[in-house]
Amino acid sequence: MTTRPDFEALFAASPYPYLLIATDCVIIGANPAYLRATGASADDIVGKHIFEAFPPNPADPASTNITAVRDSIQACIATGKAHTSPLLRYAVPREGSNGVAFDHKYWSVVHTPVMDAEGNVAFVAQNPIDVTELYRADQAAGQGALADAAHLSFSEAKVSRPQLHEAMARIVDAERERFQALFDQAPSFIAVLKGPDHVFERANQAYAQLVGHRDLIGKPVRKAMPELEGQGFFELLDRVYRTGEPYVGRGVHVRLERDPESGLEDRFFDFVYQPTRDHEGHVSGIFAEGTDVTDTVNALEALRESEQRLLQLANNIPVLAWMANPDGDVYWYNDRWYEFTGTTEAEMRGWGWQPVIHPDDLEPTVTAWTAALACGTPYEVTVRIRANDGQYRAFYVLASPLRDSAGDIVRWFGTNTDITEAQQAHEQLRAADRRKDEFLAMLAHELRNPLAPIRAAADVLSMGSTDLGTVRKASAVISRQVRHMTSLVDDLLDVSRVTRGLVVLEKTEVNIKRVVADAVEQVRPLVEARRHHLNVHLAPQNAHVRGDHKRLVQVLANLLGNAAKFTPEGGHVAVLMEVEDEQVSLTVVDDGIGMPDDVTEHAFELFAQAERTADRTQGGLGIGLALVKSLVELHGGSVRACSEGLGRGSRFTVCLPRLERLSSAERNGGADHERADGRPLRILIVDDNEDAAGMLALLVEAWGHTAITEYSSRQALARATVERPDVCLLDIGLPDMDGNELARALRRNAATAKATLVAVTGYGQETDRKNTSEAGFDHHLVKPVDPVALGAVLRSVESS
Repeated sequence: MTTRPDFEALFAASPYPYLLIATDCVIIGANPAYLRATGASADDIVGKHIFEAFPPNPADPASTNITAVRDSIQACIATGKAHTSPLLRYAVPREGSNGVAFDHKYWSVVHTPVMDAEGNVAFVAQNPIDVTELYRADQAAGQGALADAAHLSFSEAKVSRPQLHEAMARIVDAERERFQALFDQAPSFIAVLKGPDHVFERANQAYAQLVGHRDLIGKPVRKAMPELEGQGFFELLDRVYRTGEPYVGRGVHVRLERDPESGLEDRFFDFVYQPTRDHEGHVSGIFAEGTDVTDTVNALEALRESEQRLLQLANNIPVLAWMANPDGDVYWYNDRWYEFTGTTEAEMRGWGWQPVIHPDDLEPTVTAWTAALACGTPYEVTVRIRANDGQYRAFYVLASPLRDSAGDIVRWFGTNTDITEAQQAHEQLRAADRRKDEFLAMLAHELRNPLAPIRAAADVLSMGSTDLGTVRKASAVISRQVRHMTSLVDDLLDVSRVTRGLVVLEKTEVNIKRVVADAVEQVRPLVEARRHHLNVHLAPQNAHVRGDHKRLVQVLANLLGNAAKFTPEGGHVAVLMEVEDEQVSLTVVDDGIGMPDDVTEHAFELFAQAERTADRTQGGLGIGLALVKSLVELHGGSVRACSEGLGRGSRFTVCLPRLERLSSAERNGGADHERADGRPLRILIVDDNEDAAGMLALLVEAWGHTAITEYSSRQALARATVERPDVCLLDIGLPDMDGNELARALRRNAATAKATLVAVTGYGQETDRKNTSEAGFDHHLVKPVDPVALGAVLRSVESS
């Protein structure tokens, strides 16, 4: 017969403390071991809620860890599995002479579910072991720590050695699980290798993921990771094991097989091989720990390549470029900086750029740079920088801060652009604009001067009672002033045509001595009027150039005229002709007012003049020397001016290419035409301006010709059919039919088809001459008509 066990007696006799708890946390039983451990009695606790029987310490709520106990019980009920709290702080109430006191306790607790017949949790058995004496309590901090073995002492009545071992086992298991969890969850890869063959003993999840979750544990590293052969890692492990010295690697390149189908993969790691030792101090293995820094290395490499491209770009841009740290220390210049300044890298490092800044610009430059650094705003200045030849040039400096994703400045990038020429050009434009304004004011003055006597003479002539002498004087004044105005306008038109390249030179072989003679003859009246001493010094040999005789005379006459105007009365003017193998030079020298350096430098620019007096006794428009320069250059020559200063005279030298070989055809073409007297001509004059037509008629009649005057094209066409003129002087701007159409009609008319047609117009551009030529005109004269030119045309018709 089998004896049925008495579980209640077994429960009561167990040396291990047990508390039975219903699923609603009401205590339903406690064995004597539990009551001894807690100092409670069954009558006091059975039937009460566990946290009523063991309430929190109101003076120290943290000493009764109710939350941890509740969570453990609920976990046990919810999972149907035992739940261990290896170390739990829970103070136990105790009745004393002064009332209830709380004993500070540490427990190792297991909550075990007890199932009913249906498999549901009927109640929970709590097994607490008092481990207070294993711990040194720090009541101020509310914490405990394992006591040193030498200080351990415990009461056999409170806890037996089996219970102690049980508690320690729980603690050790819990700690092992905790450290394993930490080991597995560590973000860096970790492996523990044992022995000289470096056998994998442990490896965390990061390491397993790193190597493709291959089977490692129990295998030597050479077998587990054969792809490392030849990469130096096996040798490193051997050395660490042999020497006991750790190895630290930074950004080490590894070719690793993470996926057999993908082959070797390039990765980069920071890692340490740390030797581990046994209890005797001998190396027993290696602790390997590291971090995959592939993304960081790749990013740094991309950044390095980007910076390298930036440096290459900055080194090739056509300006001076530099980079500075956030504190303003310049750490890089491009090659152009060193080429321009002639400095070295060592000299320029940091703030070493200051010596190449112009002394007058240094303080404001440093102030602006310091302010930009303090505010983080773009740096912008204009500064003069010394070149390697010691000369200073102007630069526009612009630097901008480069910021990271957080907005912090990581460096400054600056460029220095040479603006010397731009500044000079700007100043030249300002000077040209100023000269233009001065010229317009001066032109108005010059035009008003002849208009005043003309108006006065016209007023006199409008008086009907004026005698013949007065009329003649008034007419002479008008004629003289008109010639002066015509000369001014001709000069303006001439310089316009020349500077725009619209003048076509009639080049022939020109004798320079003849040019000198004609120019001297042209200015002789002015020279004599000012009682100058004019000397001409010609080279003994003849010299010829290929050019336009009339224009070369104009050049020399202009220079002689200026010398005469700007030399005080009784002064000296000289013309020197010198002949060399390849060039002929003409120099005009005077002992007049001279020129300062700034005037000499700009003497040949359009509208350039020296400082003028209010009375403008010398006159002129400031265009003569510009015309001289343009005409000389059209001849392939050059002109220069020099003066030793105010009051010390001036010297102008024209150099022209010498003509070595003579052409007979050119010599014949350059000869003067013989002029012959001929018969009187019948001349038709057509102009809607009756005064102009009348004055032109008076002029040709004074020369002995017959003038026929009409004021409209259609009347002129009808009159020409009857009169059959030899010459037709036609205005172009006629109202009913312009002069060009009238010329075409006259060419179609048999009575006038062979007549000489002369355009008399205020339009003198090349396009105007082309239009009149295409219309059938033989000659083109510009108003006001030069009597000499008109006379030459009429003589040519007479001779034919």
